[in-house]
Amino acid sequence: MRQDIASVFARCERVRAGLVIGFSDETLNVLKSNRPGVWMSVPLEDELLFDDSQFDVVILHPDGVNKALIREVNRILKPDGFLFFTVNERTRKQDGFTAQEIYGIIREGFDILELKSPKWWLFGLAGRTLTVCARKKAWREHKSFIREGSLPFTPFRSRP
Repeated sequence: MRQDIASVFARCERVRAGLVIGFSDETLNVLKSNRPGVWMSVPLEDELLFDDSQFDVVILHPDGVNKALIREVNRILKPDGFLFFTVNERTRKQDGFTAQEIYGIIREGFDILELKSPKWWLFGLAGRTLTVCARKKAWREHKSFIREGSLPFTPFRSRP
């Protein structure tokens, strides 16, 4: 696991169940030794064979950043669960993602808490990465926001 993910990973005080997607067993062993809880590792796949709302934290390999896998991660994360990943930043010398593209991929189900990028004086150099810490949007899980009839729930409408 990269050092930059470790710095933003400090946002999670308590992890009961975590999932590592696409990393080696060495990464899993580092997490187990540094963070208590149950940690699992799976290879990169577009469909994750887990029930809904099973994990507090998911750490995603840079090769797995796509809309299909992000939707699956959203499904298996508990409300207010965290997603962490690091990707190459697109520059003149390397392929990757821009901050706007990352936002476009994860905005449907996650709020970006932190997006770390290298210092401005390193612009244009190869090896630049973006580290993302995102939290699942819990309001999508809340039952009071489910549509009642044809009108969405509003807190100002009186209940019978």
